[in-house]
Amino acid sequence: MNPMDLVVVVALGSALYAVIVALAGRRQFLNKAVNPHRTSWLIAAASILWVGISLMRWEVQSWKLEEWGKALGQLVTDAPTPARIKVASLAVLLSLVFFSLVLWSALFLPRDPASFHRPEHRKKAFRYYVSKLRGGIDYALLAWGDGEPLEEELHKTQVSDRCTHLPKIMGADGVLRTRTPEDQARFWRELASHIHRRMNDLDALIDGANQGRNRRIVFDTEYGGIFFKYLRLPDPRNKVDGGLFLFGATLSQREMDSESASNQFNLLLGALQHIDRNIRLG
Repeated sequence: MNPMDLVVVVALGSALYAVIVALAGRRQFLNKAVNPHRTSWLIAAASILWVGISLMRWEVQSWKLEEWGKALGQLVTDAPTPARIKVASLAVLLSLVFFSLVLWSALFLPRDPASFHRPEHRKKAFRYYVSKLRGGIDYALLAWGDGEPLEEELHKTQVSDRCTHLPKIMGADGVLRTRTPEDQARFWRELASHIHRRMNDLDALIDGANQGRNRRIVFDTEYGGIFFKYLRLPDPRNKVDGGLFLFGATLSQREMDSESASNQFNLLLGALQHIDRNIRLG
């Protein structure tokens, strides 16, 4: 047994993969290069696999798997392996790596924000990043500056589980009771509008730094945290343009400490910014 030819094929495959990663220029290869372009990687994997299959068929002159097995067996024997078999093996190996990268991205990485394009995709983005993904933020609201909501999503199951461990609230009848997901959504909705209305006061707090106005605010609270970000800043010269903002919140301190809530909020924000850019481009 002499696996030298097999070692050469694996070494070439590893080197070629390293070159591809280097050319992609991505520090987070899976997150930034593969995940946003899964379809392209699938097409590349299928194309390379077809090249490998075609070369094997050309060399073996048969579609029988046992004949292919004999040809591939030369990679680990003393018999010299034909160049076409080596190249075919390299192509198949590389295609399997590409398929594995796409599969890993689909199973373990969240959907890339750039996959949402049009205004009608906003609802899908909210549903995906708030309700479908585990952990992260429990609630999100996209609203105009005048308070009109464009999209709103509540992870009802998640919030319901967490509400049972939070301080009780005063009911309309004056009796303390456990808050419901609907109560918490109402609190968040009112808070979002309140932050926007009081933004001038918050801007005054940082005025001395001479760095402009607030665009993003994060509150790390006793129970979870709150996120606020302007997609479009209000125009102080235009009484009609109150801006457009995204509000998000979680009731879990663990999600804040692990930055899972922040990451999920940023993914939703990225999707909305991508949609907004497409709106501006027409």
